[in-house]
Amino acid sequence: MAALEKDLLLLVAERFKQAFVKTNLEIKVEDKWQSSISQRYLAYLDIVIYKSINPIAVIEVKSKLQDKNFLAIATNQVRSALSITNARFGIATDNQNFYFYDRNRNNNDFEKLDFESIVKKLTNPEKVIVAQKDKLDIQNIIYNAANKFLQENTLLLDFIKSKTFINRIQFDHNLNIYFFSDDDGGITAFENQFFNKMFGEFKESKICRYTSLRTIFDMLNYLSFRMNGLVGMNDKSEANYVENYLNRNNDTITIERPLIKEHHKTISALNNRYITSCSKIDRKDDLTLWRLYGDDAAGVCLEFNVKKNNLNKYVLLQKVKYADKNGNHKELDFLKQIKTDVEKLTGFKFEFRKLGYWKHFFKAYDYAVEEEIRLLIIDNVSLNKLKTDWVMTYSHSIFNPYIDFSLNSKDFPIQLKTILLGPKCPEQETNFVQIEEMIRRKKRIIITDSKDSNLTNLKVELSKIKHYR
Repeated sequence: MAALEKDLLLLVAERFKQAFVKTNLEIKVEDKWQSSISQRYLAYLDIVIYKSINPIAVIEVKSKLQDKNFLAIATNQVRSALSITNARFGIATDNQNFYFYDRNRNNNDFEKLDFESIVKKLTNPEKVIVAQKDKLDIQNIIYNAANKFLQENTLLLDFIKSKTFINRIQFDHNLNIYFFSDDDGGITAFENQFFNKMFGEFKESKICRYTSLRTIFDMLNYLSFRMNGLVGMNDKSEANYVENYLNRNNDTITIERPLIKEHHKTISALNNRYITSCSKIDRKDDLTLWRLYGDDAAGVCLEFNVKKNNLNKYVLLQKVKYADKNGNHKELDFLKQIKTDVEKLTGFKFEFRKLGYWKHFFKAYDYAVEEEIRLLIIDNVSLNKLKTDWVMTYSHSIFNPYIDFSLNSKDFPIQLKTILLGPKCPEQETNFVQIEEMIRRKKRIIITDSKDSNLTNLKVELSKIKHYR
């Protein structure tokens, strides 16, 4: 930023700061935001006005706004900043001329106002009135989008058309967004029901998981099953898939605020979510998956029985949804259509507040061979767990919590049934008999110490693949 522009920015910031002395509004200059389009791209916004932690207005400072070209550039930058921050008001100014934009007016026009009028609008904003008709219009948008992209999903269509659906559509006056209201943070929360019906009923009775020999050693040795925190899965090769898809060909859509802008209660809630990846049982002893996830076939494939009666409001098993071979993802197209049409109709965005962890159930077509199934658990006081603690992730150095459960606990949703040793498992036959002996000894410990674990029907097998070395 040139020196003159910098001086002008500071003058405008000080002017607003003095106007807000006796208010609860706060000024931040050159405020840093992370773009939803690229996690590596940082946007430095000239001025952001906050009420508590929530941005309510963005200000773009440019000289010579009497020039139409300069004004057009400034107002476009304001619109871009509103998309990133989700603030309600936008202002373009050269400290003499002030152009004001209110998303509640649902038009693209900036209104030329004097400084005092703008301060009044910011300190005493008109409340956004959401009529029942607005909610009905949004319900129709959601239904039409579902009928366009997911017309075969009658369960979802019926859910959207239910009489209670419209009452779940609410408006957040702090964040300036429409959202689904929820009763609780569990799987049975309304928005989670919405996503669960979009995915469809989970019917598998068996699943499998490829992992290393060290992992199964630790599982047996400590009689534990470890799950890792959801935030630690934010590696950029996968977690940004949904963001990038929803922003494809449209740089005005955002799906969630950067973590650094979230309230600590939201951060705590995200860190209470734990996830484990498995595959369909059809992929047991599959050479491709051995290579990809079984330590290049030197590891193990674990077969689990699913105890559906242990799937509850805090436990979810669900298949991952993949794009088709052309890269199109109809479920994400459905969500994108909703967000686009709601903002076009109302001037405000629709936010899926649970998408922060449901996004881990969407993947690109390149991964469809995995036929992946993911187990999601929400930590709470009712869970019977061994311990929780922290690690630093190996791949991306993220500080991340983990949670340990008793292996084959009577309350756990998946029960280890078979340990399949990979085609390249070191000392395969020796380890086969040693693991069997380890299981026998652990069974005695379980009985002696009255542990909540059960290895009674656990067996060991050798991969039938003989030609891979």
